[in-house]
Amino acid sequence: MGAILLLGLLVIVSKGSNSPGAGIDQETLAIRVSEVQSYGQELERAVAYVLANGHSETDIRFAHPDAASAYGDITDDPTRQIFSREGGAATYRQPPEGIQTTVTPWIFTGNNVVNGLGTTGTNNSNVDLVALLMNVSKDFCIKINDLNNIENPAGTPPQDQNNVSYSNPFIGSYSRINHIIDTGGIYFEGKAEGCFQGGGDPPVGTYHYYRVLLPR
Repeated sequence: MGAILLLGLLVIVSKGSNSPGAGIDQETLAIRVSEVQSYGQELERAVAYVLANGHSETDIRFAHPDAASAYGDITDDPTRQIFSREGGAATYRQPPEGIQTTVTPWIFTGNNVVNGLGTTGTNNSNVDLVALLMNVSKDFCIKINDLNNIENPAGTPPQDQNNVSYSNPFIGSYSRINHIIDTGGIYFEGKAEGCFQGGGDPPVGTYHYYRVLLPR
């Protein structure tokens, strides 16, 4: 009986708690990270396909029946739609299970800039097209940064300067509202993929993944 109890305790320790985002082991975490990165690549290809169809950067759309209605209607010129067969041919996916502390869908925005990508400047032509996955676990965040050679100071993802835009679905307008930039301005420089800690909004102690789909 003692051996069985000890084995049970070891399983609990190795698996973590049952709270969202904290209940997967390292092997499962590595699989989930790979899934997210593969999806980012799929979305990048889809953006390239839409542009190859003759559409402009402002024509790109992310509508889908399972997406928020703010993204529009997928029947609105399917050749410019990321998730239509005639357009980008990407599959609309929900985030993998177990990596978010609060389950929310992917967000696609045209309001953030990552320094060192695309062109530099202070106008709307420098804004990047970005996919965001909010409220990921700290372990997921650290793993993503490790794979992108982004330092996690003292074992914690770099904190953003409290100016990431995540509430404006992209429907064709690029507006230079915010940066994805850490407080020191060094960790995310030139990084098309990474994960940051919130600096106020989103809150400190929450972690968020980004992927630049189109640097501009």
